[in-house]
Amino acid sequence: MRVSVVQSGGCGPDVGQNLTMLGDLVRQSAESGTDLIVLPELCTTPYFASGPFDPDAKDWAEPVGGHSTEFFAALARELNVNIVFGMAEIGDDGVVYNAMVVLGRDGAVIDGVGPDGQRYKAFRKLTAPAVFSGTLTVDEASYCTPGPSPMTFEIDGIRWGALICYDRAFSEVWLANRTMGADAVLAIVSSFGWRESLFVDDLRLRAMEVGVFVAASNRAGIETHKGHTTDYFGRSCIISPTGEVLAEAPGHEQPVILHAELDMSVVDKARSAWPVWADRRPELYRFMYEQ
Repeated sequence: MRVSVVQSGGCGPDVGQNLTMLGDLVRQSAESGTDLIVLPELCTTPYFASGPFDPDAKDWAEPVGGHSTEFFAALARELNVNIVFGMAEIGDDGVVYNAMVVLGRDGAVIDGVGPDGQRYKAFRKLTAPAVFSGTLTVDEASYCTPGPSPMTFEIDGIRWGALICYDRAFSEVWLANRTMGADAVLAIVSSFGWRESLFVDDLRLRAMEVGVFVAASNRAGIETHKGHTTDYFGRSCIISPTGEVLAEAPGHEQPVILHAELDMSVVDKARSAWPVWADRRPELYRFMYEQ
C-alpha cells in the first residue's frame, strides 16, 4: 500500500476556504499514485481548543455525511483513493465529538469496528484533554465529549487502528489496536508545545513495541483563532513496525506531503524479531483495572 500523509495548517474560520485548500493538497497527493491519504485532526477548521474559550466553535460541528464528508467523498471517487480526515462531529445525540472519518475509494464511509463488533460511522477521540503545562495549554474537554470505543478500519484489505492526538499518550489505546488485529495505526494530530522533541521518537517506540506501521499527520505552522496564535510543530511521519522512519516532514512548515510504500510483509518479520507481544504477562496487571 502506498500512503500519503498531508501536513496542513493555517486554517481560518471559513470551512469552505479550508476545504478548497485541503482539496488541492489531496489532488497533489493523488498524483503519486497513492492508495491512502491521511489529513490531520480537525483539519477543516482552526484548532479551537488552544486559546480562550470560544462559545461559537460548536457551530463548526457537522454530522458524518454532511458537507465536509461529501466534499472528500467526491474527491475519493474522482481520484480513486481512500481518504482519512478529522473534523468536529455533531452526533445523532446532539453531542460534539472530535472525530476521524474514513472514506473508501467509492466515497462511502468505512465503518469503524469496536472490540465487541459494534460498528461506528467515525472514530471519536477517546480522551478530551484539559492540560495546562508550560507551552502546552489546551482545553478540549470544554468542547468535545470523549468517544465510546477503540476501533479498527479495513482499508484495501489492511486493518488499521485509530487514535487522535492525545490518545497516543495512553498505552492502552495502542494495545487495544493490536489486540483487535491492527497491522497499522492512523494517528491524526494537532499538536504544539514542549512535546515536539518527543513526537517522532514516541511514535517510533510505539510502532516497534506494538509491531505496527504508523501514519501520523500533524497540523503545522502559525494559526490564529480569536486573537490567539499557536505554532503547531508538524513533524508528520510514516513509521515502520521496526521503528524505522520511512518519511518525516520538517517542523513548523505547511503544506508538506509525505509518501511511503508500506510493505506489509515487514509486519510479521518485525514482530518475530522483537517478540514483546508474545512475552507479555497481562495477568500480572489485571489488578490495575479491577479496583
